[in-house]
Amino acid sequence: MPEDVAIFAVGHEGKTFSIDPVVIVHYGADQRFRTVPALNSPLPSRDWTEADFNKIENSFYKPGTLVSVFSSGEKLGTATVLTSSIEGRDGGCIDLSAVVTYGGIGKPLLAASTTSEIPGHASTRRAATTAETAMLRRLATQWLIDYGIDKQLLQRGSMRHVVSTVLRESSGRALVGRFDVVSKHAIHRLFAIAERHRGQYRLTLADLEIQHDVEDGTDKTEREYIDQLDMDNDGQDEVIASASHYESWGYTVWKFYANERVWRQAYRGGGGGC
Repeated sequence: MPEDVAIFAVGHEGKTFSIDPVVIVHYGADQRFRTVPALNSPLPSRDWTEADFNKIENSFYKPGTLVSVFSSGEKLGTATVLTSSIEGRDGGCIDLSAVVTYGGIGKPLLAASTTSEIPGHASTRRAATTAETAMLRRLATQWLIDYGIDKQLLQRGSMRHVVSTVLRESSGRALVGRFDVVSKHAIHRLFAIAERHRGQYRLTLADLEIQHDVEDGTDKTEREYIDQLDMDNDGQDEVIASASHYESWGYTVWKFYANERVWRQAYRGGGGGC
């Protein structure tokens, strides 16, 4: 395994593909896994220098560079970097993406700056059934009731982007989605994962974002599950989600801790914006 591997989110616009750095996975010379921010700093929290932009271009975006592409943990093949799309050298909005070409089967969702060290596994992802969506809604509703949200208000809540997938070897199906509750004073968005334990589903991740600026959304965070990938080859996938803000975007990586049966953030940051 290389000492550092960049993980990218794959964007799609028609037949054009792009990759955007999510996080750098640092294995080190002794191959002990840990995550560090993409380019060693979240965006857009500091001023970037010409050397910073050159670093990512020279490390990952040389034309002809191969990257592995994945969908739901399954390796689809390789894509080829065509050109850098980096913006922000002269100030203003920051974009750290690159254009890639991919002619294989399937729709890539994640990519990695390595062609062999992350083997992947068969995809188990599918759209959630009506019953699965209802189960996740019930658990999210109860969590928000315990948090203190009015029961009548919760009845108007909506589930979004619900998928069913297997996140770890020898585990059952997990339900991943977001439950939104809108009122005149705030928007509550609960990003959640539910998994079976002793025959019953329970929440193993509940990440609540509250938007108080309902009219303009200057404080919004809309989190959405991108995909999953076993970045450190330990037999369980990490979960990668995007976070859309008012004028920027970022990413969150969650890792599962078996002893506690909960997901915890391994990294939050990356992305770009204005």
